[in-house]
Formats: sequence, C-alpha cells, structure tokens
Amino acid sequence: MKSNVEIAKELGYMKFSPKLLIDLKNTKDYPDNKIVIVCTGAQGEKNASLMRIANGEHRFIQLIPGDTVVFSSSVIPGNERTVQRLKDTLFRKGAEVVHYQMMDVHAGGHAKADDVKLMIRLLNPKYFVPIEGNHFLLHYNAKVAQSMGFPKENVFIADNGQIMEFKNNVGILTKNKIPAEYVFVDGLGVSDETNIVLRDRQVLAEDGMIVVIATVDSKTGKLVQNPDIISRGFVFLKENKELIEDLRHRVKKLVVDSDPLSWADTNYIRNKIRDYVGQFLFTKTEKRHMVLPVVIEV
Repeated sequence: MKSNVEIAKELGYMKFSPKLLIDLKNTKDYPDNKIVIVCTGAQGEKNASLMRIANGEHRFIQLIPGDTVVFSSSVIPGNERTVQRLKDTLFRKGAEVVHYQMMDVHAGGHAKADDVKLMIRLLNPKYFVPIEGNHFLLHYNAKVAQSMGFPKENVFIADNGQIMEFKNNVGILTKNKIPAEYVFVDGLGVSDETNIVLRDRQVLAEDGMIVVIATVDSKTGKLVQNPDIISRGFVFLKENKELIEDLRHRVKKLVVDSDPLSWADTNYIRNKIRDYVGQFLFTKTEKRHMVLPVVIEV
C-alpha cells in the first residue's frame, strides 16, 4: 500500500502535501472527520487491516458509529461469503458501507488491453506468456499480443505445472508437467500428497467414526467375548443404547457364523465387518460413518 502511494505520487496521479500523511499512532490527535485511512482488506482477507479494524483487533484504529467504509474493488468470485461477513460486522459496529454496486468506486488492479500493448512495446519481448487467470482469460490476453503482430508460435498459454523449455534462444511449450498443486502444512509435516488424509478427515468431520473390536481365539476362530463398540462423532452411546446393542449382537452373529478356516489372517472377517456395519448403520442413520474394524487374536 505504501509503495503504491509513493509510485502514484511520483507519477502525478496523487497530488498532495507531504504534511497530509500522518503516522497511524497520531490519528487520535485529529478530528474524526479529518481522517481518511487507506488500507488493505477489501476481499475480506483474514489478516488484512480492514478485517482487524472491523474485529477490534487493530492496534491504532478503532471503528466507531458513523464511520464510512468504501470498498474500492468488486468481489473476486469465491470471496463472496467472506466479504459479506465483513460487511455485516462493519454494519453491526455502526459504520456506513459504500461498494461498487452502489456507485462507481471500483478500481481494478488488472491491466487493460492498452496497458498490455504498452508493456509489449516498451519491453519488445520475444515470447509472451499470459499468467494468473482462468484459461479462457489467458487466451484473451494472448489475442491482445497477437493483434499487434506477435507470432502465434511465440505465445505460450500454459497450464499450471506445464514445462517450457528454452535452449539456444529458442523456446518451446512442452506437454510435460510437474506437480504444481497446493502444499499442505500439517503440524511438522509438509506434503502435497495428502488427498487421502484430507478425504478421511472430511468423512470424520461430517459423519464421525465407529470402531468395532472383535477378540477371537487364534486356534479355533471362536469369539472370546462380546465385541466392543467405540464411537467418536457418531452417536452419544448412552442415548442410543438400543442401536449399539443391536449392532453388537449383529457383529457377534457375523463372527460366530463365519467359517474360521477361511480367515486365518483375519483380513476376511475384518473386511466383512466393515462392509456389514457400514451398510447397517447407513440404513439406520443415512450417514456413511468411517468404520474401523479391529480383530484381535488371542
């Protein structure tokens, strides 16, 4: 924000006396109607200044009834919910909010076609690689360059991770790709291959889990004791005793009726318990809980 103000000032877009800029710490020394604060956060970013001001977490700026907040940009698709919550918070604090749907206050941060043409003329590049946008937008960007006579073979419209090779002053857009997905930081672990882990966590968050523990005799395959049922995020055991006891009885019958000779490694009965319990609970709750069968041989 500070850099943009300095650049705009040097280029003559913003003309003001240096005395008009004050330190944030000194805002309380001036009347409220004499203060204008230019800050980040029009997209509802969690740690941006506007969000911290709205939540009362900013060190120097406090929102008071009667303040006016101007959102100088339209909402980026995907940020609608966050921006709406921010607006709600601002209104709850008594502020007036002005946005692009009310009047022409939108200031775009993206280059217009003429801006792209100007940059091409200034830099005179050999290759043109549009970035940061949906695929169809990259094509529109490329057409701007081609309209100036830019060679089509020197315009690379690449997908994320697609490799471009440059050798002896010649570049090509290959069909090879390298991993370019999001990298997740989970505690001390950093990985980009956590799809299965995230899927399991999503299931646990939505439907919970249930653990079925069956203890069997390793020689005969007979059930040593009644199966134990442990659940988390599934149902409150004390209030659903009938369902749990019914499930326990059915698992017991399943193990007793199974042929112990066919599951010497316990995998067969484990998979059978998982499938049966999953189907049974779905008919009772219409939820697909994570079922973890545990078979203990003694």
